[in-house]
Amino acid sequence: MRLICLLFISLLLASSAGCLAKDPAGASTANPAVPTENLPDGFKLLAALPEMDRSVNMTDYIKDFYGSKDIGPANTSVGIYQWGKPGENYDAKITLIQLSDEEHARAAVSNFKSQETYLDQLARKLPIFGNATINGHETLEIKDIRGDNSFRYLYLWNTGSIVALIEGNNDRSKSLELASASGL
Repeated sequence: MRLICLLFISLLLASSAGCLAKDPAGASTANPAVPTENLPDGFKLLAALPEMDRSVNMTDYIKDFYGSKDIGPANTSVGIYQWGKPGENYDAKITLIQLSDEEHARAAVSNFKSQETYLDQLARKLPIFGNATINGHETLEIKDIRGDNSFRYLYLWNTGSIVALIEGNNDRSKSLELASASGL
């Protein structure tokens, strides 16, 4: 019983202390917060990373934002949400990336849009990019084509130095609701 209590206290301390990351200037900067409450109907929080699991390599979650343009150091948070039946539907995600400035944020957005998959689909004249407005911001709407030729709606934008990527489902209105829940 003591071991369980010690583990619980250790996890609690690690999660509260581990929410801060050092920026290059040496100041502490908190990871951006993903929504955990007041989610749109049909969405349920499964995990908020790295808060719920400090051992996760957050770079794995943002590898598509690295490319020909430098994005510098990044503080990342990812919310993973269940929106359908477990095992039948894929999970929705909100990825928020805090970068050092707006220039690096625009570079991250550009790198994401320039993925080989998207360039190939555009070359084949597939209409995968569009526009949407979320919380008063112009955003890029992406019809992300999956292996079974279905698609899901993604929304990508930056607000200052924060980049937001919302990976919704195949229902545009539900995906827009989740994107709005990001608060950005």
